[in-house]
Amino acid sequence: MVLRKSNQLIGQRVHYLTRGNFHGVSANWLSKKCDGLFQNTRGYVESASCPFPIEIDAVATGEQEFAKVLKEKSGINYGYNFDCEMGLASLLYAYILAVRPKIVVETGVANGITTNVIMRALEITGGTLHSFDIDGNTSNVYEGAGDWNFHHITNPHKEFLEGVVSSLEKIDLWVHDSNHGFSWQAFEYQLAALNLQFGGVLISDDIDSSTAWGTISNSLFASSFGIFDRRKFFGVATFR
Repeated sequence: MVLRKSNQLIGQRVHYLTRGNFHGVSANWLSKKCDGLFQNTRGYVESASCPFPIEIDAVATGEQEFAKVLKEKSGINYGYNFDCEMGLASLLYAYILAVRPKIVVETGVANGITTNVIMRALEITGGTLHSFDIDGNTSNVYEGAGDWNFHHITNPHKEFLEGVVSSLEKIDLWVHDSNHGFSWQAFEYQLAALNLQFGGVLISDDIDSSTAWGTISNSLFASSFGIFDRRKFFGVATFR
C-alpha cells in the first residue's frame, strides 16, 4: 500500500513537471504572485493596470474574428480542448492593432485558432509571425497572404527553439500556448525574456496549469497580470 502510494506520488510529480497539473494552481495562489487578477479581458483593458493603448472596440472585433476562426478551424487537427478561448484571442487581436509588433513568436499551433487570429491582425498592421509546434502536420492551419513562418520543432526540443529564436531579430511579442508543464513553461518564459525587444510583452495561456508563472514572476517580470477566460487563466507580463 505504501509503495503504491509512493509510486503514484512520483508519477504525479513527473507529470506535473513535464505536462502540467490537471488541477493546476488556485486563483488565490495566483493572486498572491501576480500584480492583479481580472475577471475578463475587457476588465483588464479598461483598467489603469493595462499599459497598452487598446481600444475596447478592437477587443469586440477580436471576439468576432475569434468566432469566425473557431468555426473554420476547430477540430482540423485536434479536439476542441486544444483551442484557445475568446479572452486570449481578443486581447491578442486588439493588442496587435494597438501596438503593431513587427516580430511575433507563438509556441503551440494545434488547430491554429490563435495563429489565425494573430495573422488577421498582422494582415492589417504588417509584421511577421513565427509559429512553433512539435507536430509538423499543424503547418496546414493558415492559408492567408500574411507573413507566416511555421517551424517544426524536432529533438532536442529546447535546443531547436533556442536556435531558431536566436536567429531572429529581437521579438516584440511572445505567445506561449504549448507544453504547460513547469519545466517547459519556466524554460520558455526565461527564453522569452532573453529575446524580447525592450518593451516587449509575453502573453501566456494556461498560467494556472503549473507554478511556473507565479514562481518566476518575482524575479523575472516587471509586471504580471492574470486574466480569467471561460475555464482557465492566461497571463500578460512585461520584463525587468
